[in-house]
Amino acid sequence: MCKPKMCLYLLFLALLVSISLSAQTQDSEPTPERLEGRLEGLSQRAQAGDTKAQVRLGLAYEFGDGVAKDFDKAMHWYRAAADRGDPVAQTDLGYLYETGANGAKDPAEALKWYRRAALAGLARAKFNLGVLYLTGAGVQRDTGEAAHWLGEAAEDGCPSALASLSYLYAHGVGVPRDPDKAAELSRKAAKTKKDDAKLCMALNPRVNAARASYAAPDGPR
Repeated sequence: MCKPKMCLYLLFLALLVSISLSAQTQDSEPTPERLEGRLEGLSQRAQAGDTKAQVRLGLAYEFGDGVAKDFDKAMHWYRAAADRGDPVAQTDLGYLYETGANGAKDPAEALKWYRRAALAGLARAKFNLGVLYLTGAGVQRDTGEAAHWLGEAAEDGCPSALASLSYLYAHGVGVPRDPDKAAELSRKAAKTKKDDAKLCMALNPRVNAARASYAAPDGPR
């Protein structure tokens, strides 16, 4: 049997992983009109190199929106947009690698794409990157890096990151132990918990404007 403190830490890690893996849900993405009748035009724009159309098509195939679910196709279109620097596509692609949606899990590849999106300013990518470093799930565990990226996501207002960072300060994991800081972060997380999905998708204004166009009634242009 593990010691109480270790049991608590293991429980925290398990919860953290479940939060990370559930972050990629259709509810966390824009909610565009259903694709029936618009798939051909969207596909043409994606094939022509329209990054927003590529992301939208990736979402369609990942969640079965107007098409049959197909993770291979979802990853194809996410990668097309990710290679062009879209942080949402990079994060979604990283998630599919992390979870092994189309085969074996590849946390190293997930980390690569999460890092690119995190450096571009996407809070969810920062949070997921922090979780990978904290759990050491297929990558070298580094609590300092974990605290850094969870801290970045917490500064963006992501409640899951605020709660996670609170735990790190409470137990001195990757940061100096600071009960007062832990309590402050915990209070902030509690105030914003209901807005977790929205706040954890926070981006800088430029990228937020681009994301809004994914859900434009006439489709991305």
